[in-house]
Formats: sequence, C-alpha cells, structure tokens
Amino acid sequence: MSDIYSVLNVNTNKIIESGFDKKADAKTKRNELCKEAWTKWSTKVKTEKDLKKPYPYIIVKGKEHPRYE
Repeated sequence: MSDIYSVLNVNTNKIIESGFDKKADAKTKRNELCKEAWTKWSTKVKTEKDLKKPYPYIIVKGKEHPRYE
C-alpha cells in the first residue's frame, strides 16, 4: 500500500490517517471523520443561510505522491 494521499486534521495540523492509493478512499475516510461536525452544522444552517460546510479534516498529498518537476 502506497502513501499517495493522507487525511490531515486542520486544527492540530497532524496526519490522522495515511496510506491511501486512491483519492476516493481518502475522501470516504474524511467524510466519516467529518460526520459529527456536519451534524452540528446542519442544525446551525437553518438559522444562518450563508454558512459553508465545515471541513475539520482535509485531504493532502502523501509522501509517495508523484511530483512533477
């Protein structure tokens, strides 16, 4: 398993999970981790229309991601 994509916690700036070959797999893991924040957001969005969906976890390039020079 190669480390092409990783999931990063935005608040602590630490890698939570790494070793994803496909970006879709990393997105699935990110969505699982963000689920709690999104439920809090969905109750708040009813009162404030301009809020954007929060992403406390994001996808970043891993150590083995191909770099183009």
